[in-house]
Amino acid sequence: MTIVHPSEPVNGLNPEDVFYAVDDLGTQAGYGYLLYQLQPGLYPDCPVNMYFSLEGDPSARYLLFGALVARARLLQNVNPQLRARLYTSLNPNDMLLRDFYVHNGFDCDETDEVVQLTIPYGDGRIPMSCTVAPTPLNTWDEQSNLIYRLQMNEITFIDQSYLNMLQHMPHFMTLGLYRNAGLIGEVIMAGQGSDCELVAIYIEPSSRQQGMGTALLHRMMAIMAAEGVTRVTARIMSRSIPQQRLMAHFGPSVLGVNMIFPGMYLS
Repeated sequence: MTIVHPSEPVNGLNPEDVFYAVDDLGTQAGYGYLLYQLQPGLYPDCPVNMYFSLEGDPSARYLLFGALVARARLLQNVNPQLRARLYTSLNPNDMLLRDFYVHNGFDCDETDEVVQLTIPYGDGRIPMSCTVAPTPLNTWDEQSNLIYRLQMNEITFIDQSYLNMLQHMPHFMTLGLYRNAGLIGEVIMAGQGSDCELVAIYIEPSSRQQGMGTALLHRMMAIMAAEGVTRVTARIMSRSIPQQRLMAHFGPSVLGVNMIFPGMYLS
């Protein structure tokens, strides 16, 4: 069994970050890739997060895993002064793979949780010199600009098709927070009936840790409550201190765990 790389990029990934496990007959027995992410806003205590995916026969698993860890330690030198973490995703019920990662020194403390938020009373107090207004999304350019702003603030899962799907839900709004006429943050919520989900929220780095996110989310939930929403949920990463701090203002209660993220710190 050997590890080989493709001769050209795969789905935008560099060939050096894609691995194939091939047996002596040239048959592929496994596949893996590594994705380097710089996320200081989401994880200020560990800005470098390298996600890997690993699939294949048990015979190829250890070989691929070793190659992925070795590649991660090499990529760690891109920003050696920053703390780095290597992680993957796992169904909470997959005990076999969970045991595999624990055996190899990974912890399984990080999870993707669904929490229910308590809708606060009143409209909330918007900070001085700030205003809120719905973000216009009537044109393709307006939608593309929103997606770009989200990406610049480490929210990468929303693309054009997903945004269009959200826009067709009975409850949908993107609310912007402005200070001195400049956009400093946005929040997106969508849902139907009496249920609504916090899809995304960001505050520009220069305006963080000033209560802006709390005020913006409070106002958005007040708007949704006026539309008949009585239940607001959100998906959060248990390891993200900023997400945990924001949710704490709204009495979160954990409803369930979607994913486990086995991982290990590299520095």
